[in-house]
Amino acid sequence: MAKYRNRILIGFGIGFVIYVGLLLLVNTDDLIRNLQIYPWALLVPVILLKFVSWIFRFLEWHYFLGVIDAQDKITLFDSIVLFISGFTMAVSPGKVAEVLKAVILKNKTGVPIAKSAPVVIAERVVDGLAVIILAFMAVFLAADAMQLGDYRVLIYVSAGLLVFGLIAIRIRPLAYFVLDVIHKLPLVHRVYEPLVAFYESSYEIFRPRHMVPTTFFGMVAALGDAIGFVIILSGFGIEITWLLFLQAMVIVSLSSAIGALSGVPNGAGVTEISVSAMLMIIVGPQNPLMTPTIAATAALIEGFFHKWFRVFVGLAVAVIFRKRLFSADLEATLIEMEQDGLQKQAFGTEGSRA
Repeated sequence: MAKYRNRILIGFGIGFVIYVGLLLLVNTDDLIRNLQIYPWALLVPVILLKFVSWIFRFLEWHYFLGVIDAQDKITLFDSIVLFISGFTMAVSPGKVAEVLKAVILKNKTGVPIAKSAPVVIAERVVDGLAVIILAFMAVFLAADAMQLGDYRVLIYVSAGLLVFGLIAIRIRPLAYFVLDVIHKLPLVHRVYEPLVAFYESSYEIFRPRHMVPTTFFGMVAALGDAIGFVIILSGFGIEITWLLFLQAMVIVSLSSAIGALSGVPNGAGVTEISVSAMLMIIVGPQNPLMTPTIAATAALIEGFFHKWFRVFVGLAVAVIFRKRLFSADLEATLIEMEQDGLQKQAFGTEGSRA
């Protein structure tokens, strides 16, 4: 348990250093002045929209629990607590601490980690699909009014990687060819059964009939984030228009993808820089009020409410319900995992070619 806690603390530390470095690159006097005159009452609907987004993202999570036969083995309350507390785990470098969700779920339901771990991956894939679809829609609807420059390539590359990954998972002979190679290798052959269980769970989770409803949930959540960003921008005197909403949709979508691909804890600094740059490139040409300092301030506010607000809420929930989440059995499971090297004792032995 201490290892995962330390990774989360390291993530917070890295994020703090990054933000200090960013403050050295901007005009802090103008930044502080913009924050002082900002109409903070506007953030009330932004916060409410965040809760709406979380509801739809929770529906993704709970739906996937049904796919792996864990939904009826955990109470709705525990599922909500685990989902929200999981926000904090995203701070770890590369989000590696998110595997802790699968460990806690195993303790609550008995579902092997190899079977539940793909759910954590599926949440990210679904969110990625949702924002890429919305970005495509926004670009199509805005036509030539949307000046994306090189960011257009990022949309195509991200979409291509996601589609390739989903297709590759569906090619069962290819997957088992790789698994059989692993089975014959020295040392790593011992993780063959857990990997089979992991693949079979992934194969089921990523069926189109599961991806369609969960991607819809992700799209609604992302739309809430985009509306919230429009409200944030309106606080700087930017007129709310249909074009601004489409631009916000693209910026939120692409910055989320950039932050996720960066591997930086919670996308710290990376998303703020990308949001600020896209505001100048995409929104700036139609809005003279969009200066570099305004863009930086808007990116900072958006970054806090899009990423860090959920982390602090998740941390509060994890602390309040720590006895429900971090039981003595959890510590025993983590010790078992380390001793067995994440082998079948920790994962279970449910893998098969069925």
